[in-house]
Parts: sequence; structure tokens; C-alpha cells
Amino acid sequence: MKPYDSILDCVNRLEILDTHEHLPNEADRSQDADVLSEWLIHYFSCDLVSAGLSDDGLAQARDCRKPLRERWAVVEPYWDAARSTGYGRSLDIAARDLYGVKGVNARTIEPLNEAFVAARRKGGHYRRVLKEKCRIALSIVDSNPNCDREFFASVVRLDEFVMPSHRRDLVAAGRRAGIRVHRLEDWEETMRLLLEQAFEKGAVAVKCGLAYLRSLHFAKTGRAAAEEHFNAFFAEEHSPEWRGAVKAGKALQDYMLHACMRLADTHGWPVQVHTGIQEGNGNVITDANPVLLTNLFLEYQNVKFDLFHMGYPYVMELGNLAKNFRNVFADMAWGHIISPEAARRALVEWLDAVPANKISAFGGDYCFVDGVYGHQYLARRNVAAALAQKVADGSFGLDRAKEIARWVLVDNPARIFGLADRIRK
Repeated sequence: MKPYDSILDCVNRLEILDTHEHLPNEADRSQDADVLSEWLIHYFSCDLVSAGLSDDGLAQARDCRKPLRERWAVVEPYWDAARSTGYGRSLDIAARDLYGVKGVNARTIEPLNEAFVAARRKGGHYRRVLKEKCRIALSIVDSNPNCDREFFASVVRLDEFVMPSHRRDLVAAGRRAGIRVHRLEDWEETMRLLLEQAFEKGAVAVKCGLAYLRSLHFAKTGRAAAEEHFNAFFAEEHSPEWRGAVKAGKALQDYMLHACMRLADTHGWPVQVHTGIQEGNGNVITDANPVLLTNLFLEYQNVKFDLFHMGYPYVMELGNLAKNFRNVFADMAWGHIISPEAARRALVEWLDAVPANKISAFGGDYCFVDGVYGHQYLARRNVAAALAQKVADGSFGLDRAKEIARWVLVDNPARIFGLADRIRK
């Protein structure tokens, strides 16, 4: 057996740990969706827009009240242009292996939809896809404290505390914590209580998704400057709800992010950070460069920073950070569908530079479960291909390759997020 085949066989037998998803509980999925409206929630829809699909065309394609074939005709030219991307390949793989349909095209779209609707009506689709087909032991889901514990563990977002957009946000969060928020210290206490409560209920990490909205450089900021921005919320005390929001100023954002990092340091909470490519069409990619976080790595040396999405396109920058900082970890969530080739090359190069216990190789990062299957299929083959290349160039032997496969797909994320007791050996 060739090294690739032997390693892939080993990888396919692993029950892996998925570091990042946006999946709702199965009971909370929309019951009205068809295959186009669900599969175009995100990701591949962005490639369709990049290929030229208009915003109106995308809205039509997602509208499951309209005839399926009419909507398919709107997207078909762009689908054909984009089907070879990682996003497109993931959907073709899901169609083939979950529904027995070869490819997504004018001939197959209606049979695919019939199989999709039938699977939803039958029930148990999450168990079939996530457990039986994907062989995922556990998925870490973004911000769902009431997640189904058979499939998920949750993280808690810090974004609402760092970047509130209106005084009513302060009031609502304070009410959840049992605090009347009047002063900056009230807001800090609200954050502390709600984060601690989330971990008491089973959260496994704090998540920062603020690279969509601002630079990832969070400056060390004095309390006086933060208070000035915090107090601005109260200038709109008597304004109607519909009036424009008073967004948190940068000094307040920076101050609260550091306050959260101090809590993570005190409690030993891992911190997941969105870095690199932002989902959707159009954003400021330089805001999401993981290098911008360096001051946090230097100051909070006991906090484990799990950096998402390979940092793409800042892949080597992220590898450099993971190499140079004991507390920085490289996470390939989303990576194998952003660009399968970039993900494979990233793993090959990281294994030359980064200790193998610093890398987590898979996070599906989907809002719909079928996409997770296609993504893990690509990820397993990428891991096997990267490790087979290292065997072929003499970096290490076959047994070591199989050991590293288990590390990056199971043991490393289990250790980082304290989930070893939920992973079958």
C-alpha cells in the first residue's frame, strides 16, 4: 500500500474533533428550506457573486417560495463557472455521498432537492451526517449555550461586550446579569458574570469575531479614555429607539478586549480568534491579519490563542506566530474549502516550522450540516496528502505520519479546549 493510501485509511478511521461550526440544533432548522435556499446561505453564494451573479439574482435563488427550476436558471451560468472552487467541490461531494446524486446541474437539481427534502422529513439527519458519515466525535459550535450535547460543545462570544452599538445593548446584557449598568465598572462586571455563567453551563472557549468590523490591533488603553467613550452612550438616554445608534468608540473597544483577556488569563479560558478571510463579498482583509494580535500574545502569555482559518491569505504569518509563541495555535477551520490546495500546502510548510502539537486540522465552519460532510471529506484527504508528502521527502516515517494525523485531527484540539474526556480513544 502506498504511503498516501495507508495514511488516508488511518485518517478515515479517526473520530475527529471539529473546532468550529455555526450549526443550529437540528430541531431549529428551517422546515421550509429546499436545497438551493439552504446550500446558498453562505460560502458558495459568495463565489457565485464573485463570478458575476447580482444581489437580486442571489435573493431570487434563495427564495424557496419560487419554483426551483426557475431559480436554478438564474444561478446556473455562475454555478458552472465556480463549481471547481473548494466551496463548489464541497457541495458536489455532499450531493454524491449524502444523496446519491452525481454533481449539481440542470439535470440533477430536482432529484437532488427531492432527496434533500425527504432526508429532512425522515429526521435523524444530524446523526447520519455528523456521526455516521463524517465520524465527528464532537463539534465546537459558535455561541449556542443550548446546543445539543450529543453533537456539540459551545463557545461564548466576547463581541457584544467589546463593541456594543446602543445603550439598549448595555441594558439588555445587564438585565441578564442582574446588574443595572450605569458605569464602566458595571459593564465590566456584567461581562465577567455572563462569561463565567457561560463556562459554568459548558462553554469551552471565548470567541472574538471582530475582524469583520475593525482591525485586530487592540491597543493598551487607559480607563479614562474608555470611560469617555462609554459615557457617550448615555447622551442618548431619552432618544427614541429608532434613532441612530451610538457605537462604542475605539478606546472602549480596546479597553474591554483587554479586560476580557485578563479574565481569560485568570480562568484559563482558551480564546478563538477569527483571522484572515471574511465571509461575504467585500471587506478590509488587512484588518484581519493575525500579526495585528502580537501585543496580546506578548502580554497574555498564559492564554491559549487559537487562530482561525489558517489566517488565509496570511498563512505563513500565522505559521510564524505559532512557531514563535508558546500560547499561539494554528487552526485550519474553514481552510480546506477556502482553497484545498492552500490548505494542503499550509500543512506541509507548517510541519517544517511549527511543532506538530500546535495545529488543529479541521473545523467545518458551516451553517448547514451537508456542507460539513463535504468539508471533512476534503480535509481528510488534504491531511493524508500533506503527511504522505512529508514521508516521501524523508521528513519522517509512516508511523510518525499516522501519529501526527491523530494529533492534528483529534488530540491537539481536545487538549486545547479541555475535551479529552469527550473523545473516544
